[in-house]
Amino acid sequence: MPDTQPTVVLLNPRSHVLAAARKLGAATVTVPEPGRPLPADGPGLAFHSPWTTDPEDLIDRLRALDLQAPVSCFGFGELGCVVAALVNRRLGWPGNPPEAMEAFKDKAKLRSAVADRAGAPVAYRLCTEKGQIRPAVEHIGYPCIVKPADGTGSAGVRQLAGPQELDTYLAALDFKSPHLVEEFLVGTEYSVEAASSSAGHRILAITEKATTGAPGFVETGHTLPVRLAPQDEEAVAALVAATLDAAGYRTGPSHTEVMLTAKGPRLIESHGRPGGDRISDMLDLALGEDVFEQAMADGLGLPVPDAPTRDRVAGIRYVTFDRTAPVTVTDAETAEVAALPGVTEVAIAVPAGQLPPEVHRSGDRHGFVVAHGANREELESRLDLAVRTLTAGR
Repeated sequence: MPDTQPTVVLLNPRSHVLAAARKLGAATVTVPEPGRPLPADGPGLAFHSPWTTDPEDLIDRLRALDLQAPVSCFGFGELGCVVAALVNRRLGWPGNPPEAMEAFKDKAKLRSAVADRAGAPVAYRLCTEKGQIRPAVEHIGYPCIVKPADGTGSAGVRQLAGPQELDTYLAALDFKSPHLVEEFLVGTEYSVEAASSSAGHRILAITEKATTGAPGFVETGHTLPVRLAPQDEEAVAALVAATLDAAGYRTGPSHTEVMLTAKGPRLIESHGRPGGDRISDMLDLALGEDVFEQAMADGLGLPVPDAPTRDRVAGIRYVTFDRTAPVTVTDAETAEVAALPGVTEVAIAVPAGQLPPEVHRSGDRHGFVVAHGANREELESRLDLAVRTLTAGR
């Protein structure tokens, strides 16, 4: 145990992250995203920095504070985890190497690093110019997947079933960054939530997902934990560990997407951060696994919990409103749904009075409901009631 109070530097933390820091008894330095307000009455130091575009400013500000060990910087978002790794490297604080975060961000680099360490490698071609996509598709064959090499949130993901779809896709493509062309995997897609520490990589849960299907595969729901056949769970765990080792990931939560095929699990992609879509909240709701507390504890040299404390099932479902009419959900109606049994969060993303957009990527989704249940049957019943109540007549 450290002799002095530990300090955590938190990049744009959610309330769950701040609560985890309080549970650990850590002092906090909070740095919100540029343009967002400082905590109104939160404890600890807080300041603004353009860290999303100028990490050097943040590093200089933190160096001037001369914080005493143990101290580490944490970001649990797509950009925050990358900047946190750089801050920790430059200031000599514990954390993941920036090279690991770069491997996760660059899907081609990750596939190259993993190679055959995680089972049969997925065939792919990296295209740094738009003109390379057609020959890459012809090499991989149909059907195939084309996506930005550094994309997130299903943005830009497209399945191509034949030459005509390729022609249409290329005609509309505004090529601004490298793209991957990958073989199309047939099977059932899962995500795997894990926590890495000095003790190794521990699988927290396997998450079942639902999507819109081809061509964009936007995620419409998640449920955890789900159980697979023992041999499949063992193979999935081995794939995840090999992927994290190949990336050089050492500490904190990760989110790895796999396709369970007839020949075993195949890697889709992996991220050195918690899963999005409230998956980190669902881990706590269902299993008592607080990935934020675990990550900060390991980084600060504190004891890390290593077993679930609950035995429930949790899920999130995204709602879709009628696109021909403006959204009219009132605060009172949202509160009514939030008060239903097992429901823990309700959110509407479309401003009242506006038409809902067509869903091409995660950011287009209209809203969601999060709930938990004692078992899968109870969870599905609660989610179904919540979604029906929220979308009734809309």
